[in-house]
Amino acid sequence: MKKRLVILSLVVAVFAGAVVGFPDRPGMKPSRLAKSLPERIGNWVGKPEEPGTAEKKKLAQDTEFERMRYEDQDGMLPSIQASIVFSGKNLSQSIHRPEVCLDAQGWQFMAQKRHVWEGLLPNGEALPVREILCRRVLLRKNEEGDHEDVVLPNGEKAYIWRVFYYTFFGHEKIVSGHYERTGEDIKDRLLKGYDQRWAYATFSSFVTKKHRDQGLRFEPGAELDEKQTEAHIQSFLKLLLPIVISEPGKGYDESLANGKTIGS
Repeated sequence: MKKRLVILSLVVAVFAGAVVGFPDRPGMKPSRLAKSLPERIGNWVGKPEEPGTAEKKKLAQDTEFERMRYEDQDGMLPSIQASIVFSGKNLSQSIHRPEVCLDAQGWQFMAQKRHVWEGLLPNGEALPVREILCRRVLLRKNEEGDHEDVVLPNGEKAYIWRVFYYTFFGHEKIVSGHYERTGEDIKDRLLKGYDQRWAYATFSSFVTKKHRDQGLRFEPGAELDEKQTEAHIQSFLKLLLPIVISEPGKGYDESLANGKTIGS
């Protein structure tokens, strides 16, 4: 046990010494993901949305957002929300585990999985994502203007069901885990000599079959279960990603161009 503690102490000391002794902090490198989402993609038309107050309070002031809700113009498919959070100078305050934001929005986690979607990116690169299936009580305003739970005829509460797929786009790598992202930061800082701006991207949609099973229909589009919703989002990303993603190391960010730093 003592031997393990000694080894661990040495590793920490070496790492700390490497960080302290490293050259002056370089400027940040941009994410591979573009900072703006298109307003139209094929048959999809986007409407900008703002993040909620509770969500903003949890993040640093120099954090930047881009959020769009895409509607199918034929009304045949459920809407898809694309949401991107770009990290600020203090990475620990501007990007964190996505579950924190979802919890702040009142979502209850029902299931979580990891996927590697092969060949989804323009160059054939795989896209790693983490899936979170969530539900939230459906609310409505009563005569007094207060919100109350919607109750089904069988006496049970009505729920909104939504599936979220998130991932992190760095300067070169794409990872689906918070700790994987942290590991890439440490490695690139020490071995390549740069920090990078991460883009935490989330793509989500209603699981409409869950609503139809409750007798609810408050959104347009086909009845899709979880697997069909996954395929639905994949099809959308095949249209979106070629527009907004760059080759590894080739991203552009106006906030970091020509020697600028975030917030300058």
